[in-house]
Amino acid sequence: MEAKRCGNVYKLKTVGDEVCHIATTSRKEPWAVVHARLGHIPYKGYEQLLTMAEGVPRIIGDFTSEDVCAGCCMGEMRADDYPPHPEKLDKSAGVLELVHSDGMGPMQTKIPGGCTYLVTFIDDYSRHVTVYFMKAKANGNQ
Repeated sequence: MEAKRCGNVYKLKTVGDEVCHIATTSRKEPWAVVHARLGHIPYKGYEQLLTMAEGVPRIIGDFTSEDVCAGCCMGEMRADDYPPHPEKLDKSAGVLELVHSDGMGPMQTKIPGGCTYLVTFIDDYSRHVTVYFMKAKANGNQ
């Protein structure tokens, strides 16, 4: 017997009156494994996929709505699920009305020019960022 592969199918060439026995297997996996492998697909989407495509992995047992994926729960959390922080309620109404600043240093690695400190200024309204590099901490005008 000889077999040639044509795409995803093997064509068998038999010699004489040999009988061929062909068997298929379907490997079953737990829902959690199938769900993760298919990109965290919802169960209803999985059911649709079963009717639309061949070779979709089958699941062991029955799916229950109590089967909750921790990764999906984390992905569904949003910042607006939590009450806003009181400091974040007031947003500036115009450019340069509110400016946030932060300083950093000394850094072990000097940047070209010998600067080891930096200070950032962020405009709250436009989110424009300006960074100034400094050689010394008290050297705010360079």
